[in-house]
Amino acid sequence: MSTETFLVLCKECGLDHTDLDNMTFGMALDYIDEYFEMKNPNKKKKAVRKASQADFDSF
Repeated sequence: MSTETFLVLCKECGLDHTDLDNMTFGMALDYIDEYFEMKNPNKKKKAVRKASQADFDSF
């Protein structure tokens, strides 16, 4: 993700300079993610599965 993309996403979510001064980068990304999930509640979530021993062996 480029700086420009990050700033556009912040603008889209309504985050301003003061908000970003009080947030870490990770907090801002979490906020952006939650914002877009709330805007599109019908989007299907990816299925999560528990890793098996075979997954660990192949890793």
